[in-house]
Amino acid sequence: MHRKFSLERKILFAFIGAGLLLLGAGWFAVDSGRSYLVADAQADRLRDAERALLAVELSLRGAESGQRGYLLTGREEHLRPYVRALEDIGGQIVEARELLAEQPEALQLFWKVDALVRFKLAELQHTIELKRDSELDSTLRIPGTRADLMEMDPIRAQIDQIQKLLRAKVNAELARSAQRSSLTMVGALLTGVIVAGLAIAAYLVIAWDLRERRQLASRIEEQANRDPLTQLANRRSFKESLELALAEARQDRSHVGLLFLDLDGFKTVNDQHGHDTGDALLVEIARRFRETMCESDLLGRLGGDEFALMAPHAKDEQELAQLAQRLLRSLGDPNQPRLSEHPIGASIGIALFPAHAADLRGLMAAADAAMYEAKRAGKNRIAFARSSVPFAA
Repeated sequence: MHRKFSLERKILFAFIGAGLLLLGAGWFAVDSGRSYLVADAQADRLRDAERALLAVELSLRGAESGQRGYLLTGREEHLRPYVRALEDIGGQIVEARELLAEQPEALQLFWKVDALVRFKLAELQHTIELKRDSELDSTLRIPGTRADLMEMDPIRAQIDQIQKLLRAKVNAELARSAQRSSLTMVGALLTGVIVAGLAIAAYLVIAWDLRERRQLASRIEEQANRDPLTQLANRRSFKESLELALAEARQDRSHVGLLFLDLDGFKTVNDQHGHDTGDALLVEIARRFRETMCESDLLGRLGGDEFALMAPHAKDEQELAQLAQRLLRSLGDPNQPRLSEHPIGASIGIALFPAHAADLRGLMAAADAAMYEAKRAGKNRIAFARSSVPFAA
């Protein structure tokens, strides 16, 4: 009798088999990848050794250049390249020796380079000391001789031999790396196929969960940046946008206008008719302000009956004054229903960056002060930092 397996068991066995196959493929990929990394690291070490040898040669040439300049001129400042080279070359030799520690053939050649370099440095020091002892003729003859020029040739020849040896080893390591890379790709492909098969089963659940999280995050962000009553930018969001606009204006050498609006007569409506009526009035005023401003402007509610409007790239105070006049007219627009049986107006303070302030805090303080100046001057009017203009209906 054949034993029948339930669907659940078949799925379980399938996942167990896939898991074992995944482990095998993963082990192969990891082993191949580790070997690839080892070979690649060895190639990098050989290239670093080649660069260290080149640094030794360059430092030695710098020392020689400084020595010759000093011998020809007798001026101590010409010894600066020589002194810098002496400071660098010791560390460079140690670095090259450490990088070549696992390369016996190259290290044997390096000892010859080390001896030649030390001899060359001793010769340079000797001529400098002769110059300082005022043996001018003997030192001047040394830099111009062919024998002096030839002293770098044996060093260069030894370094060339080491570089050829290192390049051959680098090429061999790179060939092994390429082979390991191919094996790793095969293992990774096999692993990817298995992982993809298992991932498809969970994809829909994960995608649904992520979508829910994104929607929740979007709602939270919207609530954090929006005034819940008027759906305008709240104080925090408005200040962040204003800070960004000021940074762009500094780069573009343009202007940013800021209007602070405090409603006149709103407290009377709120006290006599309740908060619900006051909230409805704020929503309607926010709607009228949005219809009046430009698309590039940003309107925010700072709290209570205080609003703020940012006008990026505003040309001048006249343009901002015209915008403020339109906002005031919208509160008493005869073509729209009356806002309240009580007169509703607004005191508007205007500040312009960079004319009135050079930063966020200063600009907001200037607009706020101008708004209070408009209230003191009789309300339902606009005021700049230094002037007050009554609203003409």
